[in-house]
Amino acid sequence: MVELRKITWENFNDCLSLDVTDDQKNFIDSNVYALAQAYIAATNDKFPPIAYAIYNDQTVIGLVILVHKYAKDSKYYHENCYEVVSFMIGKQFQGKGYGKEAFARVIDIIKTFPEGKAKSVCLSYDPMNETARRLYASYGFIETGSVNDIGEVVAKLMINK
Repeated sequence: MVELRKITWENFNDCLSLDVTDDQKNFIDSNVYALAQAYIAATNDKFPPIAYAIYNDQTVIGLVILVHKYAKDSKYYHENCYEVVSFMIGKQFQGKGYGKEAFARVIDIIKTFPEGKAKSVCLSYDPMNETARRLYASYGFIETGSVNDIGEVVAKLMINK
């Protein structure tokens, strides 16, 4: 069973050891970099990160990092939203349906509004990353027509009208 658990000292190294396939490395930062960014955000920004290890039973298979953003502080999102900053499944666990199941858990967590109310879930992805595009579209994400500063397509899913 796939579930999200807080990152702790007990699972930290397992999160760091996960990697994606070579052809996916252009689409996502390493977990070391993503968790370092989360640390900096936690100590300096107004958007505290929400980071989870993704488990299948007792095995860490991925990582997700979210932030709650306010519309007034974002140039790409026009309503309060939860942004999926990083979502990855380790290469040895891909192709088994874990990504789809894990992303359902991500949406479930977001709908509890852990850092406050929001109207949507927002994210961005490389326009060449067809796997990400299909996954997010399968949940109802719509591309907004915006492209962020690093050339990624911005998409959102309305969750609270």
